[in-house]
Amino acid sequence: MNLSQFNAVLFDMDGVFVDTEPVVFGVTRQVFDPMGIHLTDEFQYNFIGHPTRQNLQMIEKEFQVSLEYDVVIRKLKQHYDAELSIHALPVTPGIPELVRFAKEQKLKTGLCTTSPQRDVNVIFSKLAQTDPLFRPDTLFDAIVTGDQIHLKKPNPEPYLMLTDRLNTQPQDCLVIEDSEPGVQSARAAGCTCLALRRFYNHHMDFTPADEIVEADDLLRWVAHHINSQI
Repeated sequence: MNLSQFNAVLFDMDGVFVDTEPVVFGVTRQVFDPMGIHLTDEFQYNFIGHPTRQNLQMIEKEFQVSLEYDVVIRKLKQHYDAELSIHALPVTPGIPELVRFAKEQKLKTGLCTTSPQRDVNVIFSKLAQTDPLFRPDTLFDAIVTGDQIHLKKPNPEPYLMLTDRLNTQPQDCLVIEDSEPGVQSARAAGCTCLALRRFYNHHMDFTPADEIVEADDLLRWVAHHINSQI
């Protein structure tokens, strides 16, 4: 993969730009443990990249329970917001270097997430307190969030919307994703996709991705490809 072939780099947020999944796993346990439903991390791996209501259906089937979706979703959101207000989430090593390279090379940058705009604002406001690079109003040339789209990943709509906002063609974009629906969305849109392997997504089929990299090796991958461009 040659970075010089692209004119834009597009990032997913959760699990790519920042590692939100361990926080989500903890929040889910906070909500369900008092209900007598004990969700292991391994069970929650199946939730990655899917809508909350679909995940609740999985829980109902596995534990033979009936859930009030609106009530549970509200509780999950309240707990998650509380966690985000306290903690600055860790940025994936390699991502800042890739962003800086993109900026230096005048490549466009975009964020494509199924999370709502509110979460984007909170997460990047926290990050910007430690590094002004992460201010969302200057970091990204365009952003697409889950509350702006009709069809979520794996549908190509999110990435097609983002490439349209960036005024670029999908085939000229490199996408970084960490979920099976995300990879499918990027490839269906016509983008090149780099999939990040993490401990919680090894069960996912990343066959459609153009390249797969272990998240722990991303910094090395980025450094190698940047140096090859110099």
